[in-house]
Amino acid sequence: MLDPIRAAVWRREWQMERLWGWWTQHKLEILGEYLQAFATATKNKSKSRIYFDLFAGVPKNRAKLTNEEIVGSAQRALTTDPPFTHVALFELAPKAQLLRNALAQQFPRHTGVRVYDGDCNVQIDRALGDFAHVRWAPAFAFVDQHDNEIRWETLTKLARFRRTMRRVPTKTELWILLGTSFNVRTLLRKDGRANGEYADSLTRMFGDDSWRPIVEARRDELISATMFRAEWVNLMRWRLERVLGYGITYAFTMKETGGKDLYDMVFASDHQAGQKIMAHLYGKAAARHEQMRQHALRIRRDQSLQKKDGTVGLFALTTDMVVVDVPNKELYVHDQPHEPRDLTYYRSHGDQLV
Repeated sequence: MLDPIRAAVWRREWQMERLWGWWTQHKLEILGEYLQAFATATKNKSKSRIYFDLFAGVPKNRAKLTNEEIVGSAQRALTTDPPFTHVALFELAPKAQLLRNALAQQFPRHTGVRVYDGDCNVQIDRALGDFAHVRWAPAFAFVDQHDNEIRWETLTKLARFRRTMRRVPTKTELWILLGTSFNVRTLLRKDGRANGEYADSLTRMFGDDSWRPIVEARRDELISATMFRAEWVNLMRWRLERVLGYGITYAFTMKETGGKDLYDMVFASDHQAGQKIMAHLYGKAAARHEQMRQHALRIRRDQSLQKKDGTVGLFALTTDMVVVDVPNKELYVHDQPHEPRDLTYYRSHGDQLV
């Protein structure tokens, strides 16, 4: 429990609006579009819909570059038509209370919202118990973690939560953030040794040590950074499909303004409708993401040119960031995850994988 002074500091900090990059705005736009499509697809089959938000965040958010208001994930779930009837939001104190108060004011007639204070991995049993009476309803879980806070056992509980009259019930759909651009940097120290505590958290997230060969291959420079990220995402997708039994998974890479990969969003579903919807949205998102990135480049370029002293701003354009027109067409290509590789494979094939 926070002492009064620390609590006051946290309260002042989190009452302020959070600022996010344009990629966060795009991520939430994809989420909103999917949730609306999910609600539309299920409204004739079920009067109830369940939304789990395991890292729900704060109620007020804005875009760093444009100062536009960004509608949060919880608000998007509550404004679909029809809305999600049962909403479980997880956040640490005191953000949880701020979120609870804001949603109570914004949606006073919605009685199905529950905000759980604390670690989602600890509170998940309580939430699933509270919603057990509607476990037959279509369910979606947004796992927007910062790094690798989610635990495999939590994903397993979500996947196995639903019970229906069907012989093999469709599982809770998952949309998971994987921090592919910073996992290995945080894990490996400059002296080459691994951060033991961080390694343990990776094992908890993946459910076992199958991530180690990928990290060791990257440490020994057997594979490139690009291949490391691809193998990292592949491992999560493989385990979601082969261990938890999801019918299909999709991955989408979010990039920063300079074009470097930031993180990946992995979607898992075994419902045909969900698969078609997300495949379509990922296709649209591929073109839109590049358009948004280049729009951000233009803004940054203009801001640099407006510097009165003529010095280069904090963000300098390079030749690989040339702004071009991007056709508004679907660019996403789906592929199947492959069986995870061991270190022997990387040693014998690494030069072909770079």
